[in-house]
Amino acid sequence: MIRLLYCSQAKSDFSEEVLKEILLISRKNNSAAGITGVLVHGGGMFMQVLEGPEQNVLRTYMKILDDKRHTDSRIIQISPMKERMFDNWTMGVIEAEPLTFEHVAKLRAHRLETLNADAFTQVIREFNALLIKT
Repeated sequence: MIRLLYCSQAKSDFSEEVLKEILLISRKNNSAAGITGVLVHGGGMFMQVLEGPEQNVLRTYMKILDDKRHTDSRIIQISPMKERMFDNWTMGVIEAEPLTFEHVAKLRAHRLETLNADAFTQVIREFNALLIKT
């Protein structure tokens, strides 16, 4: 099992209706693929965590890359995982202020380095705690 974190830029015509469509399709597909996660959006940005069986997560991310509703998708981190952080969410959604996205800057800065899976998990837990507060 792996956890993949990426960020991307929403297209300018992104709307609440588009978000509802994304969530409806994601929840159906993710449930069938054994994937859980969360989609964070705000300030014209997306950030998403996908977790589940390696091949399923990678296939899902490849589909996401082809989605024309966003651009400039960048993987911040991929790591093995022992337990799910979003085990009850086939795809949760959180609306966030643009400044919230700055919390992952330290991961993005080190995205070309190998990061200890426990360190990555800790950063994601901190980010999750920050989102719950907002």
